[in-house]
Amino acid sequence: MTPPSSVDAGTGGALRPPAPMPDSTPGQLRAFAHPALWTLLLAAIVSLPLVRAGRRPAEPPLPVLGTVPTFSFVDQGGRPFGPRDLAGRPWVADFIFTRCPTVCPRMTRTLAALRPRLGERIELVSISVDPEFDTPERLRAFAARHGADAPGWHFLTGQSAGVEKAVTEGFRIALARESDDFLGIVHGVHLVLVDGQGRIRGYYDSTDPDAVERLVHDAARLAG
Repeated sequence: MTPPSSVDAGTGGALRPPAPMPDSTPGQLRAFAHPALWTLLLAAIVSLPLVRAGRRPAEPPLPVLGTVPTFSFVDQGGRPFGPRDLAGRPWVADFIFTRCPTVCPRMTRTLAALRPRLGERIELVSISVDPEFDTPERLRAFAARHGADAPGWHFLTGQSAGVEKAVTEGFRIALARESDDFLGIVHGVHLVLVDGQGRIRGYYDSTDPDAVERLVHDAARLAG
């Protein structure tokens, strides 16, 4: 009977020692399993979104929609105030009057809430559309009542004809008086973003939260 192939006749029938198993981890696989390589790979994965973000195209410049008119008003402190007092600094304008029972207090509170987010480089300008009634003293009281008595916030009043011309022809904001009563004053509720060169760069509906967020973003771009 032929002995099994696993028996070596020259060794007294003893079983042959098993052949050594081949190395199951080649040098390349051992290198791939090295901790340092995994650290580099993980760092590359983490940084990939940052690299992609860095390659995003730059935002187009904000449009130039007009130029702020020349005006000479007085602020809540009774001091003369005009566009030259804001030269070199971006600012946001709105249009209010102190007897307004609805939208004007709401706009003022909106801007007051935005003030910390806009930063110190952005000035605020609130122009009264009821200048015959809104004296500097009344504007100052209105600002205090609505949390708007902060540095860099200017409440302005002036002669009616000058105000109307600046608002409608310069800022291009609607303004009308439908009756002799102050409740007949109708005006636009958009916020106007102006750059440091006195150019209008955007209009934002103060009643629209998305528009207000765009204002914050665009103002930050102008402030640099």
